[in-house]
Amino acid sequence: MQPQKLDPNLHWLANYQAQLVYIDGKTRLGKTSHFGPLRVQRAFYPEGDVCAHLYLLHPPGGLVAGDYLTISLHLQPHAQALMTTPSAGKIYNNITERKQYQKVSLKIEEAAVLEWMPQETLVFDGAEGELITEIELHGKAQFMGWDIVCLGRPSSEDWFERGSIRQVISIQQDGQPLFIERNSISADGDIMRDKAGLAQQAVFGSFILTNEANTIPELEEEQREVLEALAALTAETGQAKGLVAVTHKPGLVIVRYLGPCADNAKKVFIKYWQWMRPFVNGREACAPRIWNT
Repeated sequence: MQPQKLDPNLHWLANYQAQLVYIDGKTRLGKTSHFGPLRVQRAFYPEGDVCAHLYLLHPPGGLVAGDYLTISLHLQPHAQALMTTPSAGKIYNNITERKQYQKVSLKIEEAAVLEWMPQETLVFDGAEGELITEIELHGKAQFMGWDIVCLGRPSSEDWFERGSIRQVISIQQDGQPLFIERNSISADGDIMRDKAGLAQQAVFGSFILTNEANTIPELEEEQREVLEALAALTAETGQAKGLVAVTHKPGLVIVRYLGPCADNAKKVFIKYWQWMRPFVNGREACAPRIWNT
């Protein structure tokens, strides 16, 4: 993306930056700064002092024309954190030439672990959005995280017929590229219809785990668990279950979802997270309390 020239009279800016430090057996919020209504009020410790649970709050709830959000987290060595959001992000209809932009920068130092699990992003009809996520790993740092995008609001039959969304996810390990994915989707583009693209589905998402030293086993049982979860969701909701693929690559495990329902994507990813978390940080899954509200 070419840098935008930001005019405070035309662009609404918001920024949140935080360091997480590991001191005396506890992960703590270190130096933080914020500009605009984008912040974390406090850290929670539902599973003990080692892992801090953080809720990123954005009271406006969505991006309109010219909005420019930047989020930066820096985990110091041995820090562990799980960050989520209280509700879905939204990119609203845009009738101007100014993009709606969000950039997330995650830096994870030696032996630190970050679980990045925001709620889905709803891209409204007519939106012009850019979603950039950059992850920088050092040494034996570990990352688990997902990104879920819903085009339009299919439950309300409000389809994504105008606009575009550009999504970039990149992971570097000690300065070397480990994973780079770029999606550029126009509402009237072939990618929306092609079987090799979105095949007319509204929701797509990726759940990525870094697999340091290939310690996460490639087991048929994990595939079965995910498929059983999908089957259960189909029976529960009566909707088409969607498609799931699990790929093991050197240093990475990638779980992808394509289907009609963001809730299904989250439930499948949560199921896989519950299955894999002990291999990453040695603890059973502990869901953020805010997911129950």
